Amino acid sequence: MQVLKDEIKNKIISVAEDVFYQKGFEQSTMRQIASAVGISVSNLYLYYKNKEDIFYSVMDGFYRYLIKDIMHLLDHDDKEIISDVEIRKMVEKMILADQRKFIILAEKSQGTKYEGFKKQLIDLLYQHMKEQVNWELVQDTFILFILAKSFIEGIIEIAKDFKSKASLKYSIHTLFEYHKRGMEQLI
Repeated sequence: MQVLKDEIKNKIISVAEDVFYQKGFEQSTMRQIASAVGISVSNLYLYYKNKEDIFYSVMDGFYRYLIKDIMHLLDHDDKEIISDVEIRKMVEKMILADQRKFIILAEKSQGTKYEGFKKQLIDLLYQHMKEQVNWELVQDTFILFILAKSFIEGIIEIAKDFKSKASLKYSIHTLFEYHKRGMEQLI
């Protein structure tokens, strides 16, 4: 019986993340992962039963981390106003924690239980915005959906264009200011 080695398992996870980032879940194969690790496909199956098992080993912890932080941002009553600076720092922190995994979840997880992650983010923000607006100023909730969607898509594009911490901070700040000033017209 072959002994499973932690260093091989760790390398599989690291390499699989690269493959998922480059190709997305649906276009990635066990053969590509095994080849990039430098092991046979049959050896890869000793460590993981299938591609989904590898994907979830790569992504589950990060997903839980993100959802916990996102729920913290959105789960407050109106008495406890979270400052826009605090929210910006939280978004920066989420991207800086693992920009590649953030992008995999947002755009490259089709075919997995996370394929709706971007929609989940949009829906969470949309619901939050519906709770915050002054209904005398908003005639149609569809505009709130459009604002939520464009905001989340802006964050994803900023994450994809990540070059440095300074450029990330500047881009997030600019997006937040734009969003905040627009929302001020509806609150």
